[in-house]
This record gives sequence, C-alpha cells and structure tokens, in this order.
Amino acid sequence: MSTEWVHPGQTLIWAVWVLAATTEESATDAPVRNTRLGWVRGKQATVLGNDKPVNIFLGIPYAAPPVGPLRFAKPKPALPWNDFLNATSYPKLCLQNSEWLFLDQHILKVHYPKFGMSEDCLYLNIHAPAHADTGSKLPVMVWLPGGGFETGSASIFDGSALAAYEDVLVVTIQYRLGMFGFFK
Repeated sequence: MSTEWVHPGQTLIWAVWVLAATTEESATDAPVRNTRLGWVRGKQATVLGNDKPVNIFLGIPYAAPPVGPLRFAKPKPALPWNDFLNATSYPKLCLQNSEWLFLDQHILKVHYPKFGMSEDCLYLNIHAPAHADTGSKLPVMVWLPGGGFETGSASIFDGSALAAYEDVLVVTIQYRLGMFGFFK
C-alpha cells in the first residue's frame, strides 16, 4: 500500500483557490433565520464548480463579550437583540498568545489582512446548503480551530465548499486563547 504525501504549500494553494472561488449573490437573496436570541441576516454564495447556493451566517454571538469584569470569568450567555443581526462579515480574531504573536501577525497580515483582533471574539459562523431549513436533518460538522489553545480562529476557515459539495451544515466556533481562555 503506497502513501502519497501532499506538500503543505499545495494544501494552502488549494485552500486559497477554494476561498477565492466563493462568489456572493445579490443582497435580495440574503437569507434570514430566527434564533433564540433574535433574527439574523446572512448572505448567499456559490462555490466554483458547484451551482448549489450556500447560506452563510458570520459572527453570531454565543456568549457575552468577555471584556471588563468578564475578562477572566466564565462566559455569560449572549444577550438577545431586537433588530436584525447583520451576519455577513467574519468577526475579529481572538487575541493570540504573545509568544506566537509576531509570527501569527505576519502570517495573518499576509494571508488574511481584513481580520483584526479583539477580546470580544466569542462568535460562531455557519455555512449551510441554501435548501436547509428548520426541519432539515443534515449532518453537522463542528470545527474548533487548532493551535494548542494559543493561536487560530474560526474566521480564517470558510465552510462554503463543504456545505455545497457535501450537503452538510458547517459550524465554526471561536474561543478565547492563551491566558484569556486558558489562564494557567
């Protein structure tokens, strides 16, 4: 049995190609969903080579912002909102461990220049086939970014291709990193 190895650079090039191949549809096709906390408005996109649209909801809070007195406390529930939550752009990345910060900042600025960092980062992103509704019984893939609890972010992963090609619901979750989430 032979094993074929893929160079990490090839994987990165493929991932960038898939991300670049996602195209957004017009605002009139914007999907809306009602959650326990309020209504969210996302966006719809398609992936190159697949004509199945994907509904994307980005930056949905799952906990109260861990700032001020909540900085080192257990997460508190997110507060409901009254108007539509505009869930069309990725949230900021959680603060990264200072030992990794120089390298990560360089990588993030080169590959993901649109992302900033913030302590207010407890959000999830959802990529779903456009045909999915409340009664759909689709498989759910949950992705927690790696990085030894020091680095990483759900905001640098686009689940559109998985949702379109594999007909699954993809949920990516950001969590506090380093001393902000795993104080030792």
